[in-house]
Amino acid sequence: MRNTRLLALILLLAISSSVLFAQASSSTAPRATQPAQAAQPTPSPSPTPEIHKRRSIPEVEDAMAKGEDLLFKKHDARASLDEFKRAAKLDPWYGQAYMLQGLAQMQLQQWSDAQWAFEEAAKVEPGNAKAYLGAGSALNEQKNYVEAQKALQHSLEIRPDSAEAHYELARSLWGMGKWQAAEPHVRQAIALNKDYAGPHALMGNIYLQQEDAEAALAEFQECLRLDPEGSLAPSVKEIIAEIKKALAKE
Repeated sequence: MRNTRLLALILLLAISSSVLFAQASSSTAPRATQPAQAAQPTPSPSPTPEIHKRRSIPEVEDAMAKGEDLLFKKHDARASLDEFKRAAKLDPWYGQAYMLQGLAQMQLQQWSDAQWAFEEAAKVEPGNAKAYLGAGSALNEQKNYVEAQKALQHSLEIRPDSAEAHYELARSLWGMGKWQAAEPHVRQAIALNKDYAGPHALMGNIYLQQEDAEAALAEFQECLRLDPEGSLAPSVKEIIAEIKKALAKE
């Protein structure tokens, strides 16, 4: 008989964003308490074909340097945004300016704005797999799983060995209730990056769907071992305790 108590535990765990963003952030970085509801950003001026090429502009390089210092060294994602936006305005073909803008907005939980920035990066750099990965991750956070799936499949077409893209695609499929389809992508993410905690949490949920509590417990414990202080840790600790209680009663 299906153990409904164990299956109910699935609802306790919120799967986190891609390691693409987690690795660049810090526990001390400022985070919004609620997802931002800001209006859609004003698009940068469309560059003409004559300048469809990265230009070396001192002001652009200065803005990028200041933005990177604020984001990565001072952990001030909000302040860094002005610099990345300034760089993109000066050189609308600078994909990295949009990428870092999106990264900062992911840290601030400004999901729709981050999506826009990553999509702009993809427009100017169609071969940038991480741009589609970023857009897909931002769409996942907005629970727009159908569009996220499209972006992430595109990312994997460009770079099929991306553990992050496999994981994010699994999140999309899980969100649509297609956990059987999500499973091979979770396994691929784990195979590609054995130090990646998030996929183990999702694999634990899949094992709960399969009514294999022991295997689920092992996956959640591995997630906690790999990232004991991460954003998933409190939920993972809770679910581990609940699974142990359920197993003890069997």
